[in-house]
Amino acid sequence: MDWNKTKSIFIIVFAILNIFLYWLYLERYNESQNVVFLVESSNEEKLEADQISYSDLPEEVESLPYVTGKMKSFVEADVPGSGSTGNVTDDKSLAVTFNEPMPLGDNVSTEVLQEFVDETVYKGDNYVLWRIDEKNRQAVFFQEINGRPLYYSDSGKLTIYWNDDAEVVNYEQTIFENMEESEQQKTLIPAIQAIHTLYQKRLLPTNTEIDSVAIGYSEYVTVSEETQMFLPTWHVKATLEDGTQQEFFVNAVKDGVIELKEKEEEEPAQ
Repeated sequence: MDWNKTKSIFIIVFAILNIFLYWLYLERYNESQNVVFLVESSNEEKLEADQISYSDLPEEVESLPYVTGKMKSFVEADVPGSGSTGNVTDDKSLAVTFNEPMPLGDNVSTEVLQEFVDETVYKGDNYVLWRIDEKNRQAVFFQEINGRPLYYSDSGKLTIYWNDDAEVVNYEQTIFENMEESEQQKTLIPAIQAIHTLYQKRLLPTNTEIDSVAIGYSEYVTVSEETQMFLPTWHVKATLEDGTQQEFFVNAVKDGVIELKEKEEEEPAQ
């Protein structure tokens, strides 16, 4: 037997086999890419068929860290000025009543309320206005984390109450402090994927208009009795066919719908 000739034949056969296997790999890879494309196209087609519209979505996928914060323990020194009375509840909640109501002016607007909070409330510039309830004469502020709202956290919220004369009579406050970012940045899912997730969960009925999609934080896990970890979260506001408005929250790191509920605020005695 000519061993050199046999060795050459084996080398040629293995080379041909490697070329075939590489070609097979490329075919499978291209097929998988086509499947992903078709799924994404199908989602868009379904949204269009159900007349679910959106515009001005955030285009770039941001990277944000998880954040931890510790609930502040309030003391009497945190009560503003001499014309008010403070009550610290379980040292984590501060309730302040003004001996003389604080006037807001003729028009209770976003700007007026934010100015009052910035100038009067303990670390007021850490809050952003979330909702004005004119019927019950109250406004809810959410604490901000690195300039982004912390959605519906009972431990990071401020509620202002006023009377018939547009004068602030009292407020209730909780806040996180000692914020620390995790070292690793997390890549966020795109805003459009958050909409797809809501649609796939059948939370977006036909003829829904997506009004806005914004990034913020929500409470994720309890690290200790006083410390919470916060998760980057997409906030989706939508108007349904009957004109009612709804809001949804989606985990911006691992996807999935987050259930966040607003507690009813009691109207204070006046």
